[in-house]
Amino acid sequence: MDPIYVRNRRPALPRERAWEVVDALSESQHGALGRRQLTALGVPRWLVRRELKARRWQRHGRQVVITHNGPRARETLLRAALLTVGRRAALDGVTALQAAGISGLSDEEIHVITPKSSTPERSSGVTVHESRRFREEDVLDAEPRRTRPATAAVHAALWAQTDREASYLLILVVQQRLASVPELAEAVELVRRHPRRRLLATLLAELAGGVRSIGELDVARDFRQRGLPEPDRQVERRRSNGRIYLDVAIPAYGVRLELDGAGHDAPDQRLSDVLRDLRCLGADEPVIRVPMAAYRLGREQILEAVAEVLVARGWIDVQAA
Repeated sequence: MDPIYVRNRRPALPRERAWEVVDALSESQHGALGRRQLTALGVPRWLVRRELKARRWQRHGRQVVITHNGPRARETLLRAALLTVGRRAALDGVTALQAAGISGLSDEEIHVITPKSSTPERSSGVTVHESRRFREEDVLDAEPRRTRPATAAVHAALWAQTDREASYLLILVVQQRLASVPELAEAVELVRRHPRRRLLATLLAELAGGVRSIGELDVARDFRQRGLPEPDRQVERRRSNGRIYLDVAIPAYGVRLELDGAGHDAPDQRLSDVLRDLRCLGADEPVIRVPMAAYRLGREQILEAVAEVLVARGWIDVQAA
């Protein structure tokens, strides 16, 4: 039986049994109940009207009631959105990624996907995507009902306001291991027509090459534009205390760069970075640490400085020739 919708209406239940149904459903759906859902399960309409009139419950649009009269929690709003939009609706995009446990995304808007021409109901704070890309096989058997991370990430990238935001979303999903590059590639393959399709294909190639941050993506593209050697990314090194990964490495010339975002400013992270750099130095692998804030401030100067280091180690700078 579908936990949200029951197609066959049942006779009205006795009061005690009706409350058992309401309590169980309220617990499983974080207090959000659909009116048609309750009717189909046999909960009398007078019970709903009485609780609303007594202000023990509250309305959420035309089709949903909340079984308390306090602030509506995020989990409650997610269930209410699904109940409002329709039986086949699923959380998608950034909202589905948040439900999957991603960190670093604070979007409060709820994104819901539903099949094309399904005449969904609308609700405040909910963006409904009627889409031909909706596939039931992309929906997880999970609570709340949502698309799998690879599908959600690709859809979020298609719906993003900018190309950079789209890139960040896909990088974040791979970085946090919610989806693999092959899984994303499979989801991108289903996108037949969209202005960002080429961008996503290019980004997948970067991810397959080891890019794991928006900073690494910027540096990789800048290296190519400047004509610098194509670097290896996320190079694994084994140390006595475990594995470490170098962001950018050009092993043929002994050049290794670490690209530090804002998180590296924390004292404990700085200590970890110092110890890591010392271990690399002890293994005769000196590392150049580049704060991303400084890189964006003096991008051209840093690229020229890297070129000078490479030239000193035997690289031929064709652009300077």
